[in-house]
Amino acid sequence: MKTEVLFNDGWEFIKQKLETSLEEVCAKKDCFVSVGLPHDWLIEQVNDLYESSAGWYRKCFLWNKTDKEVVSLCFDGVYMDCQVYINRELAGEWKYGYSAFSVDMTSFLQEGSNEIMVCVRHQSPNSRWYSGAGIYRDVRQK
Repeated sequence: MKTEVLFNDGWEFIKQKLETSLEEVCAKKDCFVSVGLPHDWLIEQVNDLYESSAGWYRKCFLWNKTDKEVVSLCFDGVYMDCQVYINRELAGEWKYGYSAFSVDMTSFLQEGSNEIMVCVRHQSPNSRWYSGAGIYRDVRQK
């Protein structure tokens, strides 16, 4: 049985325009702010709860190759359209904001320091109700 580790600490966040690329965001690493997960960036703008924007999350962590053969990142909820990058390579995508999903990180990891970047695109209108935007549930590493 694989052990799970809660992976909610140590994340950083920056909000950008929808069309902002990974390269543009990587050039702004000094602009990221620390956040804890779960996180909803729409609620911070109470006068514009339905703005269209992209939220970028970043987390750096150390990995030892002898730890596990298969390493997965499990997201319990991300609203809505997201891409997960491991060390600047696209490792997975998930388009539906109301279900859990996993990304196999194994082939993207390197011995030592690693970086996860998650781009979450929120485009309005998209829901009858307030949906929030961001990584709104726990993240676990398996």
